[in-house]
Amino acid sequence: MEERIKKYRIKDIWIILLGMIFVASTLRAPLTSVGPVVDLIKSTLEINNSLAGFLTTIPLLIFGFVSPIVSKVVTKLTMSGTIVYALLLLIVGLLLRVAGDINLFILGTIILGIAIAFGNVCLPSYVKWRFPLQIGLFTGIYSATMNFTAGLGGGLSYPLSQISPLGFRLSLSFWIVLTVLALIFWWPQVKGGKEEEIKATKEMQSKVQGPKPNIVRNKLAWAVALTMGFQSMVFYTVVAWVPSILIDKGLDPSTAGYFLMLNQFSQVPMTFMFPIIASKMKNQKILVTIVTVLFLIGFSLLFTQSTALLAIAMIIAGLAMGACFSLCMTFFSIRARTSKGSMSLSGFGQSIGYFIAAIGPFLIGYLHDAFGGWNVGIISLLVISVLFFIFALQAAKDKYIEDYE
Repeated sequence: MEERIKKYRIKDIWIILLGMIFVASTLRAPLTSVGPVVDLIKSTLEINNSLAGFLTTIPLLIFGFVSPIVSKVVTKLTMSGTIVYALLLLIVGLLLRVAGDINLFILGTIILGIAIAFGNVCLPSYVKWRFPLQIGLFTGIYSATMNFTAGLGGGLSYPLSQISPLGFRLSLSFWIVLTVLALIFWWPQVKGGKEEEIKATKEMQSKVQGPKPNIVRNKLAWAVALTMGFQSMVFYTVVAWVPSILIDKGLDPSTAGYFLMLNQFSQVPMTFMFPIIASKMKNQKILVTIVTVLFLIGFSLLFTQSTALLAIAMIIAGLAMGACFSLCMTFFSIRARTSKGSMSLSGFGQSIGYFIAAIGPFLIGYLHDAFGGWNVGIISLLVISVLFFIFALQAAKDKYIEDYE
């Protein structure tokens, strides 16, 4: 226990770090790779726009349903063991998604949604348990990895679909490679650290005094959950519809995909830096303000027809999205006193958050059909940014969920 509570040098824990990086690489790319090839999916599987839009919403609904039960599974399998099973399940989902007709596509999407939900909840808690003195650094590393590979998913999906008769099936199954690598590098955590994880968790919980917080009635937990919700709504709305907005502005589909990749890559430096900065601050209100200003500037530039300004819009919005996401991941760790509390907060926050996020892509699509243009969608992104600001200010307070009974 005492050996674990210290600061680590990267060269001393490189195998753990590689495992975390490859696990994180599987949590976004299987989702961001769908948007750029959605037209190919529609034509190949012979589905309409409504069903195609629903395909991007399914994982978010699954995240909402599954996230609260992760902590119960972890008590039996440990965090590291749960991640292994999640990776195996993800491989099954990725294969089924490209194995046949629309029914198999939906089944595969549901299964990979379940797998990713477990990874989403476990990683922040694992970091809090494994690296309690370096939460910001390691949160930044896995958050940056998630956004970097999300960018690869968005940018490479369409080109991959053009190099083989398999079309979109190659694009969407490509991410099995990262999942297998994640299994290889994560396995030592299960083989060598299971007993340590069980023992350390028991010792940590025995030192916690007072009643267990009622997460559903916890004001701080709700603030974190709603912050997560509007952050996720922005991300998945951008992934689902910004390529279409850019095409409407005159860009070709391939260029729109590269612009989405630019947006995702722009998130990487902020996802790395913001957790480190946030973990050293008593409250993060100034960071919340910075994120909101970037959101408002970036999304406002989407009204322009200039290709150069649209590229700048993607970069600025990307900076905001990266900072926003990593701030939420940091809240899951620093707003709880223990790894168990962190997992409860992470499960609750991601459950509520992804239910909220699921509204975004559907709502923007509906508004587009109702008003006949994309300006209303851009306005909606500005409104969502303001809602993020309101709730993130509450989540940024220097409090713990255990402080609220």
